[in-house]
Amino acid sequence: MSRAPQGPVPDRLDPEKVAYWYFRLNGFLQIENFVVHPERRGGQRTDADLLAVRFPHRAERLFDDPHDIMADDEKRLSLSSDLIDVLIVEVKTNQPCTLNGPWTRHDQQNVHRVLAAIGCLPPGRIADAAADIYRAGIQYPGVTQLIWSDLLAFQRRRQSPA
Repeated sequence: MSRAPQGPVPDRLDPEKVAYWYFRLNGFLQIENFVVHPERRGGQRTDADLLAVRFPHRAERLFDDPHDIMADDEKRLSLSSDLIDVLIVEVKTNQPCTLNGPWTRHDQQNVHRVLAAIGCLPPGRIADAAADIYRAGIQYPGVTQLIWSDLLAFQRRRQSPA
């Protein structure tokens, strides 16, 4: 569920904005700096750089022609054609990519809190879904990782007329 761009990013670019625009151009509605609040008063538990959702019938047209639809990065993002995609995005500039402790420690239940806060699952399914996310997050190959050159190349292709 976590999408974590990695690798060197040019100094003049804000990595979180590059990631934001990549996901926006792929049809995701987003919340930046999504804070996971504590159970009671006090500081935040953690945050996600982006929280994003994409609906399965999304289509963005280059012009008003219904057959002229912009191609999303479907394969790289493993986008669903029939389900809503929900992403918890951590933006990293280090390589290899690592996830922060709050996202890998099951005992802190931060993933549970995010799933409950966004309402993408009924309450009775949150624990099982969170357990699956923690399992994938601990094994980094199980987490989709995007590299900066791929994000920037996609954005250049999208902005250049064919």
